[in-house]
Amino acid sequence: MLASLLAFALAVNAAFAGDYAHVGPTPPPHGYPAIKSVSISTTQIHAGRPVHGDVETSDNVRYVEVRVDYHSVAMRQSGPGKFSLDYTVPWWLPPWLRHGYDLQVIARTIDGVETVRDIAITVR
Repeated sequence: MLASLLAFALAVNAAFAGDYAHVGPTPPPHGYPAIKSVSISTTQIHAGRPVHGDVETSDNVRYVEVRVDYHSVAMRQSGPGKFSLDYTVPWWLPPWLRHGYDLQVIARTIDGVETVRDIAITVR
């Protein structure tokens, strides 16, 4: 019981530290995910304009999403560890939504273990 509580506490601390979200005393069977590189066409996002992004991950990652506040979009997988996204920002964004955000890139393995990378963007 104490070991499982300790493992849970370590997993929670790791999730808040931006490392891995994994609950359990042993490593996941398929290994830990890694985000190797992230590229985005621009960090100055304009309403009504397209944005393109590419993410390269370890081969054990099966799902990548990008999240801004509570809005998330799944990226397309084009090969092992290769993900991309083409997204057009809605033109009708009200003025109070046009400010700085942390764009989160979340990579998840088949085991449900995830890692996150944050990118500062500005919506204009």
